[in-house]
Amino acid sequence: MAVVKRSVSIEAEVAAAAEEAAAEDGVSFSAWLSEAAHRQLLVRDGLRGVAEWEKATGVLTPDELAAGEVLLDRLLSGDTRKRARSA
Repeated sequence: MAVVKRSVSIEAEVAAAAEEAAAEDGVSFSAWLSEAAHRQLLVRDGLRGVAEWEKATGVLTPDELAAGEVLLDRLLSGDTRKRARSA
């Protein structure tokens, strides 16, 4: 993977929190920022995908949104085991 050096400006409070988080995670500040940017790009792509899907099929229902929240919580918790759907 190629690495590109950039000079960026970050609010002092954000930089301090990111430095602390990087230290807690055992990675460099640059690696932590790179991962944070990567995650933000994935979120952005996901939101665009949902918007495109809704444009083609209609707005998600409250039940669909709730199911998505449950799935998101499970994925963010690291629990990727399949669970039986209750009817």
